[in-house]
Amino acid sequence: MKQYRQWMIATILILCGIIAHAQVVITYPDPFLTDDTRPDGVLFLPAPPEVTDPAFYNDFYFYQWGKQQRDTPFGLQAKQDGPMELYEAFSAAFGMTISPGLTPEIDNLAGGAGSDAHRANKRVKNYYQRKRPFVQFAEPSLVPETEEEEAKDYSYPSGHATRGYVYAMTLALIEPDSTNVLMKRAYEYALGRVVAGYHYKSDIDASAILAASIMGALAGNDAFRRQLEKAREEYARLKK
Repeated sequence: MKQYRQWMIATILILCGIIAHAQVVITYPDPFLTDDTRPDGVLFLPAPPEVTDPAFYNDFYFYQWGKQQRDTPFGLQAKQDGPMELYEAFSAAFGMTISPGLTPEIDNLAGGAGSDAHRANKRVKNYYQRKRPFVQFAEPSLVPETEEEEAKDYSYPSGHATRGYVYAMTLALIEPDSTNVLMKRAYEYALGRVVAGYHYKSDIDASAILAASIMGALAGNDAFRRQLEKAREEYARLKK
């Protein structure tokens, strides 16, 4: 009986560990674009600068600048932004609380666009396989608890920045009056990745270009346009 109880306790602990791990896995809604219609950043983005290139001096400058910001309010925001869901990060700038339960149509629109951003970004990342700054310089990042996992992924372009820009521009299609606030939030969201030590400045610059190309492709996608109308109707109804 004692052995049985010990076995049960061990099993429960293992299951709790699996559940806890599952809770931190990022999930993405279905994308609107296909591999054939999604922009391929490998074909138009510049290669990230090598450490011997003059352009890398700018990356190194911003890396040093970012470390100086870590104890500031902006550094605190950058640390909070890392694991935050996009709908949480951009609700205030949008002027409405976004969530799968409260705003399903808006979430389906922006989340689906974010999925396209994720796929497009991974294509470029896996092609160039650039080391992250904190790996390159063997220094601690702003978020040491995620370093082991993040070190397995690549730096160029920034996935957070690409998704953030696409998310902000998608929400701006629903509420154009919020465009300035949304884009400011997207820029700071992206720059926070430099402060965290997870990305170089050239990573987030490339993300902005990649995000613009994704929005251009989405503009011609019938499914995206239909979902945009649903999201606008939901927004108008909730604003009342």
